[in-house]
Amino acid sequence: MSINVSVIVPTYNRADLIPLTLQTIVNQSHPPKEIIVVDDGSTDNTEQVVRAFGSGVRYIRIENSGECRARNVGVSASKSEHVAFCDSDDLWHPDKLKLQSSIFEATECDYSFTNFETVVDDVWSEQTKFDTMPPTFFDLPRRMISKDVFIIETPIFDRLLLNQPIFPSTLMMTRTFFENVGRWNEALGRIPSVDLEFHLRCVDYPNTGVVAAPVVGIRKHASNFSGNPLKLAIGEVAILRYVLANNPSAQKYADTIQDQISRRAATSVACAFEAGELELARKLMSAVPHSYRSWKLQAKNLILHSPDRIGQILRKVSMLLAQKLRQDHLQG
Repeated sequence: MSINVSVIVPTYNRADLIPLTLQTIVNQSHPPKEIIVVDDGSTDNTEQVVRAFGSGVRYIRIENSGECRARNVGVSASKSEHVAFCDSDDLWHPDKLKLQSSIFEATECDYSFTNFETVVDDVWSEQTKFDTMPPTFFDLPRRMISKDVFIIETPIFDRLLLNQPIFPSTLMMTRTFFENVGRWNEALGRIPSVDLEFHLRCVDYPNTGVVAAPVVGIRKHASNFSGNPLKLAIGEVAILRYVLANNPSAQKYADTIQDQISRRAATSVACAFEAGELELARKLMSAVPHSYRSWKLQAKNLILHSPDRIGQILRKVSMLLAQKLRQDHLQG
């Protein structure tokens, strides 16, 4: 296989997690041409841990600037014609790069992503990300490369607005494509879900490669944003507003994007309410149009605007009732 790949690993204070991540990259059946770790100003012993891998892993340290700049710095320092990204807490199946590289060898394709499973306490989920997607998500014109590998021949911008099966650790693309779509957006800083803005730019083109096999493990733990639904919901609203204002392709889907902004704003209120962040919930509620306020959200709004002591009591009662209803549903 002639495809050369540079793997970019941004990291920040992941000395405890990055060794296993790097080991799964080193152990690829189609070895990468180079592995570049970009340390975004860690304050732990990440540098020592990474340098222990020797010359096979290149270490670059930058001032703390966020994951987008770390990824861009990594690509600028790389030399291969293809680049892949892996977050420093995620894991790769040994055939991840082999299967993705087969896409670029078989056809003219500039961008691809893979299926994945979640990993909690070293246990991989039985359900893959693609299993959770609507059955029609991949019901599109496609070209099969092999059993689990295919090319989607039409843009999927509108589908990605409704369902998100793409994580940075699943990506592989040509360097030219990366530069043409505009790199990772450093101006968005550390907003949770910042990768959604990049993915939407990438899938606005035909011929997206897909590996349906779950060859990536997305580790869930206390220190990553994906385990915090409140931060994720707030981040998604901010990113979608940015996309609507700045991505020319978004105008074709303005109604869908605005609908998603309103739905995710409602989700953020519910998450803040459940987390006991009532002042934040009140603030977030102002961004939810009345037509998107379900009876449950309206009830929360009444509690939020009750006197503090009464509001706290009503919130506790509502949370206990919701918990009871969930238990009854599971038992029934």
